[in-house]
Amino acid sequence: MVDDYRGRTPVELLNFFRSPGGHSLLIKGDAGTGKTTLALQLIEELAEEMPDYYMSMRVSDEALYRQFPWLEEKSRRNNVLRMGRAFLTRTKKTFPRDAQTIQEEGKLRVAKDLLKALSGTEGSKTVTRTELLKLEGQIESGEIGREEVATFSAEVSEESIVFDVGAILPELELAYDLVEANLPKRTFLIVDSIDALAEHYGIERQRIMNTLQKDLVEQSGTNVAYVMETSEKNLFDYLGDGVVRLYNEQRDGRRIRELILEKLRGLRVDRWKYPFTLLDGRLRVLESLQLRIPEDLEKHLPVKDPNEESISTGNISMDSVLGGLPRGGVILLEVGEDVSQEFLKAIEHVLIADQLSKRRGVVWFPLFAINYAVLERQMRKLAGKEALSSGLRILDAEADLEGRYDFVSMVEGSDATQDLRFNTLRYALSSAQEPYLSLLGFDSLQATYGMDALTDVLVHVEAMKRNGHVVVIEATSSSGVLKQLAHQAQLHLRLESLAGTVVLCGIKPYTQYYYLDFERSTGKIAPDLVAMV
Repeated sequence: MVDDYRGRTPVELLNFFRSPGGHSLLIKGDAGTGKTTLALQLIEELAEEMPDYYMSMRVSDEALYRQFPWLEEKSRRNNVLRMGRAFLTRTKKTFPRDAQTIQEEGKLRVAKDLLKALSGTEGSKTVTRTELLKLEGQIESGEIGREEVATFSAEVSEESIVFDVGAILPELELAYDLVEANLPKRTFLIVDSIDALAEHYGIERQRIMNTLQKDLVEQSGTNVAYVMETSEKNLFDYLGDGVVRLYNEQRDGRRIRELILEKLRGLRVDRWKYPFTLLDGRLRVLESLQLRIPEDLEKHLPVKDPNEESISTGNISMDSVLGGLPRGGVILLEVGEDVSQEFLKAIEHVLIADQLSKRRGVVWFPLFAINYAVLERQMRKLAGKEALSSGLRILDAEADLEGRYDFVSMVEGSDATQDLRFNTLRYALSSAQEPYLSLLGFDSLQATYGMDALTDVLVHVEAMKRNGHVVVIEATSSSGVLKQLAHQAQLHLRLESLAGTVVLCGIKPYTQYYYLDFERSTGKIAPDLVAMV
């Protein structure tokens, strides 16, 4: 299973902050939904494009550094900037300019040089502070905010300067200073959380957001993201240029995480809902793939069976979740109505290729129609011509192939008991080794043999079980006999779609949802299973 990938945020959010001008985004969600993780990953992914400042009011530094090691260096840099800027500003007000302050003025120049070096700019441009000054004026006059107002003082001796930096709104003042120091570059400012900041100052959230919106976003072209500790719709949704909501829900006891792009002003949004996972403490949205199994496949390397009692699925990641497929067992693979056939083909092809590469026999009654010319080219690539000819038998009651493919066996299609007779199939696979795999598309069996085909098919299933072989039955979720098939199955798996993203879960035994990740797939078609946690 995947355990070493970086996070991945929706491209729409990255494009939102990359577009010209300043933009504000509200990140909403209940506790534990991944708001802070998303905010920090936005910084991480945009780090090379714009300087940033993460204002944390709730989460401990140690917890953040463990998850995002690069953040510690940035935090140290911002703290040095804070002290250098404060020394630069406050010392001018505290010390008189006379002969006795020559030494201190020399240190003042050092602070200036430090600020320039850290910010990478001469600081010739300024940030609009109109709304910030209004806010501070109201706090000083006692109209709003807490009763306590921060102060500052400094003591100078020949050996050192000891100063106590005070400010009315120190976190906001530092944010303004950093934005100004980075000009003409756009700064990316994260406020985590706006609720905690408002509580800390005793000021309404709306007032702080309006202040930053007018001064930094609109006048100075700053990108600002606010983390808000709620998922409910409220008036704050109208204050920002964008709104993204994270939430958890339960479906049959399984966790589903979804990220919803509720508003991104001025940006086209093609996909507004993403399932995502927080595996290994990183947020990763799960893509909606238009999967297409290529004809030019890499040769499949046999995967070792997990143990003597089971065979491999041909996919190491899937084996680690399922423990393989039990010998003498029945596996039901339920396919959701809105799941593309290509996802099922990917699982089938790898399973069949692994059996053939081990010179084992496979009987296949496909769930969907097959292009045999394409399949032949694919399987020759995966398993080789000889293994394909000796080990695979596809049963077809409709196509008139006139012996064109030696791996296709024509059946009458009137009596499933005869067409699936175990001894006949064992003779057809006499050149192959055991255990055999029987892959049965039940919807197709019903279409061929009638709605009462289950009883006849079970005769074949019981013979396979008695002889220690493996039966995989594929059925769509709308199949009328799904409950009966599930009762027969030792394993019951389900492929389904979540907002266009195909996932796999275990019904029996019970498992969480797993995303089928083909980006890092082995041989182009064996997906990694990424847990939705």
